[in-house]
Amino acid sequence: MKLVALGDSIMKGVLFRSQGERCHYSLADKSIVECCAEKLGGECLNLGKMGCTIEAGERILNRYLDKCSGAQYVLLEYGGNDSDYNWQEIAESPEKEHFPRTRLEVFEEVYERVINKIKAMGAIPLVLSLPPMDAERYFAFFSQKWEEDFRANVMRWLGGSTNTIMSGHELYNLATMRIAQRTGAQWIDVTSELLKEHNFRAYLCDDGIHPNEQGQRKMAEVILAAMK
Repeated sequence: MKLVALGDSIMKGVLFRSQGERCHYSLADKSIVECCAEKLGGECLNLGKMGCTIEAGERILNRYLDKCSGAQYVLLEYGGNDSDYNWQEIAESPEKEHFPRTRLEVFEEVYERVINKIKAMGAIPLVLSLPPMDAERYFAFFSQKWEEDFRANVMRWLGGSTNTIMSGHELYNLATMRIAQRTGAQWIDVTSELLKEHNFRAYLCDDGIHPNEQGQRKMAEVILAAMK
C-alpha cells in the first residue's frame, strides 16, 4: 500500500516550540502521514511543505506526478495558509483593503482541479478538514515583536476581536467540505474530533495553529478510522 500526502506544515509534521524567549520550528518524530503509513503497513511519500497554499500544492503535484504513481490514497490538507493574511501589511496600512493569500473562489477552483488530477491517477483522494485554531494565541504569536500601535492597527482592522481570524479560517474549512462533495472525494472531519475534547487547545503548539505531537497522533487516528 502506498500513501501520498500533499499539504502544508501540518501535513509535514512541523512543530512550534517555545522556551522563554527562544522559539523555533522542528519536525515531529513521526508526522501524521508516517503514523498512518506505519499502521497501514505501507510506504509513504510526504510532499507537505511549510507555508504551502493550494496553488503551490498543485505545482508540487505536477512536479512529482511520476513519484505519486501507484498510490492507493492521497491525503490532502490545505486551507490554513490560503485563509491567512499578510499581517505586516495590515499593521502598516489598516485603512486599505486586504485579502487572504488565496481568494476563496481560487482556492475552490484549484483544489477541485488537484482532486481531479489525483482521481485520474487512479488514487483515492482524502480531503482533510482543518484542525481548529486558537486565534488569541495566534495573534499573540505573529504580533509578539511589534510595537503597540501595530498591534492596535491589526486589532482595529479585525473589528476589535481575534474571533475574526477564526471566522476566516472556518470559511475555508467549510469550503473543503463543499469541494469534497462536488468532486466525490472523501472528506475527513478532523475538526470535530479535536473539538470534542474539553480543551482542544491542549492539542495545539504555542503558536495556536500547529497541532502538537498529541494533536498529530489524534489526527492520524481520525484518518485511519475513516479509511476503514
